[in-house]
Amino acid sequence: MHTNKTKNKVKNPHMTLEDRIEIQECLSHGMTFKGIGNRIGKNQTTISREIKNRLEIVPTSALRTDGKGNPIVAICPKLQKAPFVCNPCPIVKRPCQFDKHIYKAKPAQDGYKTTLREAREGIPLTKEEFWEIDKVITQGIKDGQHLYHILQSNNLNVSVPTAYRHFRKDYFSVSVMDLPRVVKLKPRAKKKEDYVPQGLKIGRAYCDFLKYKAELDLITWWEMDTVIGRIGGKTLLTFCFIPCNFMFGLLLNDKSSLEVTEKIQSLKRELLSQGLRFGDYFPEIITDNGGEFANVAGIEKDLEKR
Repeated sequence: MHTNKTKNKVKNPHMTLEDRIEIQECLSHGMTFKGIGNRIGKNQTTISREIKNRLEIVPTSALRTDGKGNPIVAICPKLQKAPFVCNPCPIVKRPCQFDKHIYKAKPAQDGYKTTLREAREGIPLTKEEFWEIDKVITQGIKDGQHLYHILQSNNLNVSVPTAYRHFRKDYFSVSVMDLPRVVKLKPRAKKKEDYVPQGLKIGRAYCDFLKYKAELDLITWWEMDTVIGRIGGKTLLTFCFIPCNFMFGLLLNDKSSLEVTEKIQSLKRELLSQGLRFGDYFPEIITDNGGEFANVAGIEKDLEKR
């Protein structure tokens, strides 16, 4: 048994074979779920779920019967509470009158890989299988049963989230309105978009640009936008010259009005150092309504004052 194993510093949602070997050895030494979780950096609930889902049942060779000769199916009383397996039992390697529940690392890892592969590949359903699922779910809903209970009690080859997606797409004979709990739930609150004061939009709508373009007979302009990579990471500020589809970009450390202002000011200073004027090469720039571009219009005048 490993004696010095620290918690995983990097959060890993998937257990490895090494983790499962550690679980098996810890169970043999009678450790609690919390103690095992502390050793491999997992929550005790995760350990409990792993053991319950991956244990193996070894049928007993002893046949118990009642007075009439009927077989008696009994479960060992010790399995009614944690750790729910026979690994720490002193007679685990000897014959027992009850079926043994054993947790083994290698079969558990193989079962995990099979489940992961099926989840990624998807489990195809024929028309007959889908209509059979629809029939069972429809009847269960009409009988007032909960969707989770219907799926579990009938061993249907579909998950709860998938079933709800089918409901929202009206694939089943019953609709989402037939689910009493869904009807009672309030819609999830949507994240509000970044607020842009209405005063900043006056004279900046696309219709204003078309009017401006017609008045000046404008044929060339730049379009500015951002390309977001990783959320919270760096952003690319792009400039596209419409007449010839020429584009270049400036790297922003973050997507903010201050960062955009700083980069454009840096570009203007670079042009001024070469004896060039920013306004001659960027006479018109179109942006969207994003707040990060609110200060772009005043940058030119700000530099001229300096």
